[in-house]
Amino acid sequence: MMEDKTVLSEADIEQALSHLEGWEYVASDKTLQRVWHFDKFVPTMAFVRRLTGVMDDQNHHSDLALDSRAKTLTVRVSTHSKDAVTRADLSFAEAVSAAE
Repeated sequence: MMEDKTVLSEADIEQALSHLEGWEYVASDKTLQRVWHFDKFVPTMAFVRRLTGVMDDQNHHSDLALDSRAKTLTVRVSTHSKDAVTRADLSFAEAVSAAE
């Protein structure tokens, strides 16, 4: 799959995120971010396994931060080669949301 690395404006990002529940744009880091909260650790890891499948399918690999004490998983994504959020990042966010 060829990634669309078209850089998006903040207005384009905010428009797209209005349709993606839970995702936010972190302007200071030029990333998309979402935090999930889980009641137990096992469901958290099951979701991470689904997430890694999405990463491979999309050929787009995000940064993951797992806090086992708080039972949260934070996903941050941007296109490092562009130092920006691109269409590929939005496609990734959509695919992750669909995998929930």
